[in-house]
Amino acid sequence: MQKFNLRAAIVLGTTLSIGIAANMPAAHAISLVPNQEGEIKLTNFGCVVNPSDCIDTSSLGFTVTSLDYGSEYGLPQYGLSRLFVDMNGTANNWASGISFAKTDAGTNPSAYQLWLRPVAIKKDSSVPENGQLEIGRYEFTFDRAYEDLELSFLDVETSGFSGILSVNGQPPTQLLPAKGNNKIQTLKLNNVKSFIVQLGIAGSQSKIQPGDGVRLAGIATKPVPEPGTTLSLGVLAFVGLFGLRKRDRASKTRTS
Repeated sequence: MQKFNLRAAIVLGTTLSIGIAANMPAAHAISLVPNQEGEIKLTNFGCVVNPSDCIDTSSLGFTVTSLDYGSEYGLPQYGLSRLFVDMNGTANNWASGISFAKTDAGTNPSAYQLWLRPVAIKKDSSVPENGQLEIGRYEFTFDRAYEDLELSFLDVETSGFSGILSVNGQPPTQLLPAKGNNKIQTLKLNNVKSFIVQLGIAGSQSKIQPGDGVRLAGIATKPVPEPGTTLSLGVLAFVGLFGLRKRDRASKTRTS
């Protein structure tokens, strides 16, 4: 009976350890929209706002890089865009000519919702529409892969530009059609470590002048277990079995 209890305890302990480790990632989810208004700190240039309003997303499990879009779309006057977190229904006068009113001239989510808001910047550092031209291209990189990612796009009114350009460096492009004013469209991705997203378009290609602005939100869930975690669980099981065999041999020696 004692030998049975010992074996059962070791197997049960190993099983519980594996079960707990396997279930932990499923409860972890991250939002792409931090829970405060301010400017997202990009990997390729710093914030223009006060340090207290500069949001470093690396502590949240991801980073954001601003990418060029002007050369592809025949808009050489546009440079890299900034990225803000904005709540409709509040007014903010940031810096460098960037200011948001309580309600926007074109893109208006429900009141008091937080969204990622691009800010188009021209290469001469001027800010069109006082920062209210919501156009940009960004690469989001997670600190680990996620099984599920759901992205919400607000106010796409020009077809074929806003959406996903690549996932994990591969080009499964998913571009959105135009919808009605302030409508939300959703895209779902799987097994995502990084993705590139285009938000809005300016110039003659836009249905709206001076451009079609788009905002973004998203939730990533179910982080993919890292290889080291799987290896550790294998070692744990091996140690449990090794300990069991040592105890079996010791028991047989005492019996003989």
